[in-house]
Amino acid sequence: MQKLLIKLMDLMGIKAGDRVVIENVDYFLWRFDLPLGKISADTYEGKHWGDCKIEDTDAVLTFTVGNLYEANEFSFGEGIVKINYADDNEGLAYTGELEDVITARIKDLYNLDADGSEQGMQGDDYLSLDLWQDDFYDIKRPQTDEEMDADFDDKESENYLKQFCRFENYPGVTNGDLHKALLAS
Repeated sequence: MQKLLIKLMDLMGIKAGDRVVIENVDYFLWRFDLPLGKISADTYEGKHWGDCKIEDTDAVLTFTVGNLYEANEFSFGEGIVKINYADDNEGLAYTGELEDVITARIKDLYNLDADGSEQGMQGDDYLSLDLWQDDFYDIKRPQTDEEMDADFDDKESENYLKQFCRFENYPGVTNGDLHKALLAS
């Protein structure tokens, strides 16, 4: 599945030196932390869940990809973007203008489609998103056990992926604070 991960990264436009972190969290599972930049403090018009008021937010999209359901198939997990809601906020980003701002930024920066998740729970400090990449679905398919094992031992792919993993691009960051590393640039 490493080759599928690299293909997804290519479709997303992720290159060596980009301020992203990709962490191998388990066999055939990877977590992405992708900076989205600053989202300005403001009141954003809501729809079903009311207007939402936020403070300045250095947004990061976090999600997991890989063999999520142990079906030898590459899938996208729930996307999470933490939001600094203002103390006097009464709404949610879900279905409103702020969701549109965040999903447009994800599309512009990483060529991923995103939409507020009806399956995920919306919280008072984050937006839950469904994620997909249309071109990727044209190439993904269930992998056989042999393909998965062979791909896992692919040293060329493994070495390519190492440049994105945890602290490789972030000298001095040793405490596991990936968001701090992402936002330091």
